[in-house]
Amino acid sequence: MKFVLDNIGTITLFLLIFTVVINWLFRSKEFAIIRGVILTIYSLVFLTLFNTLVSFVPPLIILLLYSLVFVDTLLLIRPKMQPLWVRVLINWPGQWFLGATIIAFPWAIWVLLFKSANFLYIPYILGLIGILQNFRITEECIFIDLNDNEQPSQLSRLKLAPPNSNNNDTLQIIQLTDPHLGPYMSVARLQHICKNAVDKQPDLILLTGDFLTMESKGSVQTLSQSLNPLKDYSGKVFACMGNHDYEAPEIVKEALADNNITLLIDEAQTVQTRLGPVQVIGFDSHSKDRLSKLSNAMKNLPNEKNVIASIAMLHDPTHLSDLPLASHPTDLFLSGHTHGGLMGLVSLGLKTTVISLFSKSPDHGLWGRDNTKLYVHRGTGHYGFPFRLGVPTEHSVIKLTLKKSK
Repeated sequence: MKFVLDNIGTITLFLLIFTVVINWLFRSKEFAIIRGVILTIYSLVFLTLFNTLVSFVPPLIILLLYSLVFVDTLLLIRPKMQPLWVRVLINWPGQWFLGATIIAFPWAIWVLLFKSANFLYIPYILGLIGILQNFRITEECIFIDLNDNEQPSQLSRLKLAPPNSNNNDTLQIIQLTDPHLGPYMSVARLQHICKNAVDKQPDLILLTGDFLTMESKGSVQTLSQSLNPLKDYSGKVFACMGNHDYEAPEIVKEALADNNITLLIDEAQTVQTRLGPVQVIGFDSHSKDRLSKLSNAMKNLPNEKNVIASIAMLHDPTHLSDLPLASHPTDLFLSGHTHGGLMGLVSLGLKTTVISLFSKSPDHGLWGRDNTKLYVHRGTGHYGFPFRLGVPTEHSVIKLTLKKSK
């Protein structure tokens, strides 16, 4: 123990290099670089706070949590959904300690400047709250009225419509996005979410991408089983691709097909609902030449005039800025991708998130541009940074009041 405590800096450097090299050799260069940056930030903060941490928490516990961060990363070398005991004993505590240590960055700066760090327990308590928020399910009703007169020329946040108790006048849509099957989204949990969506008997269930994580892209069966409750709702379930789906596109496509889910890639389909025909559009997710690809897709869509609404699935809401909206009038775009901003004050009833603090990009909620509305879902799961903080997952029913002219 004394040897480890006295040489924690050297041991950390070795583990960091070893983990990055192993992932470079057996995973991919891109993943090794991204994970290497995250682990470097984590390691620098951890080493700065190490003496303070071991002064009020037994060193053995600190070293155990510290090592779980690297074990968790090494488990990602091969795509595999881990059993519950691995998630409970390795994934969750390791990712909690990683995330909490990263958000303890201000305390590390304080230690460097003043050689002390009071209230260091705060980021770790916040991290625990964040981990618990990963699992919280709060059902909501989102009311959107296509008849309101707000038409900003630039993409801007809009207010939701007041509650409407008359379900016969609204189109009922359940959007599922960013489930990210993995450490926090088991097969059983996603099955429960899908079953709950079907039980509500909405007019449409729309899946706006990012089904997988690195753990779940090893086989079709895992995702296919997770989506199985949607199979009997055939004809009313549509999907588009997200950016992470292109890490294993054939698995996503096959799993959707197994469950009678219609995948729309830069195409549209008209579906009959209890209120009338609705055009459902699915746009692809592009990392390159986005402007030209989306413009061509928009121009090639059929212009259905006898529909009560045109609803588009667009995984990444920032793609909206590249769409020529005038070439194909669309009433509502549904997006995900942002995970609601991941960290913010949404749980306190405020709109502020990390994204809104540093940019004007849509993070969550209702937005508008010209004669089009965009709803950004906070996501069913999450991926990347290991927990949500102040931005809960979303499980909502969208109740859409249609334009009176249609």
